[in-house]
Amino acid sequence: MKIVVYPSDSFGCGSFRMRWPGEAVAKAGHDVEVIGTRDRNVRVVMDGDTVKDVLVDADVVVLQRVTHAYMAQAVGVMRAKGVVVVVDVDDDLSAIHPDNPAWAVHRPGAGLHSWHNLALACRTASLVTVSAPALLDVYARHGRGHVLHNYLPDTYYGLPRTDSDVIGWPGSIHSHPNDPQVVGGAVARLVDEGAEFVMRGDSTGAGRAFGLAEDPVGGGVPIEEWPAAVAELGVGIAPLADTRFNRSKSWLKPLEMSAAGVPWVASPRAEYRRLHEMGAGILAERGRVWYRELRRLRESAALRQELSEAGRAVAEQLRLSQNAWRWAEAWERAVEIDRAMPRPQPVAA
Repeated sequence: MKIVVYPSDSFGCGSFRMRWPGEAVAKAGHDVEVIGTRDRNVRVVMDGDTVKDVLVDADVVVLQRVTHAYMAQAVGVMRAKGVVVVVDVDDDLSAIHPDNPAWAVHRPGAGLHSWHNLALACRTASLVTVSAPALLDVYARHGRGHVLHNYLPDTYYGLPRTDSDVIGWPGSIHSHPNDPQVVGGAVARLVDEGAEFVMRGDSTGAGRAFGLAEDPVGGGVPIEEWPAAVAELGVGIAPLADTRFNRSKSWLKPLEMSAAGVPWVASPRAEYRRLHEMGAGILAERGRVWYRELRRLRESAALRQELSEAGRAVAEQLRLSQNAWRWAEAWERAVEIDRAMPRPQPVAA
């Protein structure tokens, strides 16, 4: 059985959900090929705006975030030809905040990309894989859904760490436009008391969002350098507003900090809570709790060390190399499901 995996990008999303799992499954002995964004080998035959045929050499095709109108049609065309199609989704794109640049790209009517196209692709796919259980109700109400939590490659483990009381956020405003507000004035108050606050990622606009006089030190980091950059933080934060979009966010950000040995405070969203219940980090809902817990961590090297060790122990259970079988299992399940289903009639997006 030949499986071909198509990451949607060469950055975090494409790597965590597609490239790294695909490579790990291939390493385990399965016939899996991961196709980079510059090496696409799918030929789509068009008749105007209608996909008439898809030429691809594979038994199973794994696609990610199928938001393009033509690719959404292509899912049904491939399945009609007997190709098993898996669609992977890691966010509820229909609930993106309007201030997030991705909203303008994916809102219906803006162009060929749309979250409506993704919904069509998921309805037609043999199987939909998601990064959090809440996404099943969004994209797999038909019952052909499978949860694949995010796991980490070995590059996140065993990194050197120097303890400090520097508070840091491995995030950026453009993808978290309304999330910093959940900390209330905690970060600003701590900075006024002498704390250092930094970011790993684009910090443009973060000063205003956190109530600071200026944007904190930050900047983009190549994906290969990201684990080491996260490990440089003394105390990490992972704020998420209580929104429909965030209710289906995965545990990735606090998991990254856990693996790097960074003690963290996070919002009690579902998947962050799941990781916390395994023994990692601290949860905070209100601004005064954020302030109290961050101050405790700033003032206690012993507490930072305790949470660092606890987080590493939890993350050790979540190595991709030990969990890649979950992807192989999901793709095999997709084949079984597809065999029991009638061939679909292609539907125009």
